[in-house]
Amino acid sequence: MLKEMKGFVTGVAVTLVVSFTACIVFASSGEQKISALFDNIKVLINDSEVELTDANGNAVELFIYNDTTYIPVRAIAGAFGKEVIWDADNKKVIINDPTPMSMSEPLPIDTHYVPLPDIDSEKVVGSTVDENHVINNDIIFEKTQGYAKVIEKNPDAFLLIDEKGNYFAVCRIEKNGGYSDICITKYSSSGIEIKKQTYGGSDFDWASAAKYNSKIGIVISGISQSFDGDFANTGNLPFIACINPETLAVKWTSPVQIADSVYHVSDKAVYVVRNEDEKYSGKGELKLSIVKLDANGNKIWATEPLSQWIHAVTELSAGRVIGIQKFSDNQAVQKGGAINCYGKDGKKLLTFEADCYGDISPTNDGGFIMVSSRNIKTIPQPAYISSIWYDTETVVTKYDKEYKVEWRKTYDSVKDALGFDKVLPLSDGSVVVE
Repeated sequence: MLKEMKGFVTGVAVTLVVSFTACIVFASSGEQKISALFDNIKVLINDSEVELTDANGNAVELFIYNDTTYIPVRAIAGAFGKEVIWDADNKKVIINDPTPMSMSEPLPIDTHYVPLPDIDSEKVVGSTVDENHVINNDIIFEKTQGYAKVIEKNPDAFLLIDEKGNYFAVCRIEKNGGYSDICITKYSSSGIEIKKQTYGGSDFDWASAAKYNSKIGIVISGISQSFDGDFANTGNLPFIACINPETLAVKWTSPVQIADSVYHVSDKAVYVVRNEDEKYSGKGELKLSIVKLDANGNKIWATEPLSQWIHAVTELSAGRVIGIQKFSDNQAVQKGGAINCYGKDGKKLLTFEADCYGDISPTNDGGFIMVSSRNIKTIPQPAYISSIWYDTETVVTKYDKEYKVEWRKTYDSVKDALGFDKVLPLSDGSVVVE
């Protein structure tokens, strides 16, 4: 199809990239009207199709003009892992090898349990869940009759919802002999059962987490002690499985190590955590890697091993990845966490400390929000309780695409007692408080 383009000046394009070091492109000034052909053009590098994106991670479309195919500089340079700088004053496009990112200024490490200061908290856009909605499994559900029916039948299930409003309940069911299987039931938006499927073998099988993605399907993680059945392995090992949301058939399974949940599912990948070399038995040194699987469960890459527990993983724009460790690599820091930032190839860009760790959600601007729960002080407890009870507060921190703090806010509506505020980040950078 033909499209008219006016003033194609700032959208500088190239047809052939010869060298990416100190490359400067000059464009003539002025404005002209052209007709260009857009025909769903693809780019392959070493026989592999690449997704070309702009600085914000949005897909860009190529076009043909005067029998020449034009590709935006930033898109093709990014595909080769290069850095693009636009010098507006001198009308220059500069392409270089990326400059290694310097260590971000660490946040103050708080070891005395004083309230954390807010950082530009006026930037926080927050709302509360109204009486017609509820947060369940980090999803905001509308309290319809269909939702009520599904919850009544599956009170302890991992509840998911697809783009058509269908519900998926992932739960554990008992079977003869005292063993258990995994069950997934699909319901219509009105709560009518559409399809039901059980998974497992002759021993115990159960799901620990579940996520849904319209491009990949239902992804569950769990433990299988069965030597036979859908998730058969050598016994008592974690697994990741992908389920077809239409038929509820198993698309693929992947054995993992340590993974106690599905860490993240994007449109094209599933992120898990495993010991690459050997099974971890609770003894010896812990070396965990974040592993990226494609839509078919095949390994794409693994990060370098980390010596501490990984709490959360998410994918940002342009395929960048964030991994949150429960504790800092600095052994002198007793509380807090480490934020590990990786490129789209799984290579580490930088690591910096944070004074608390938590779950993370990507935002549309290329950054992410981390939600943490931290202890403030001890509170009274019955004499027969041997553990320590803490009053907690929820800390929400927004990082931009350069991994720098934009704002931070604390919530503590349940004061001097057990309980915490549940905060759900949204992709637009706002938060919903339950």
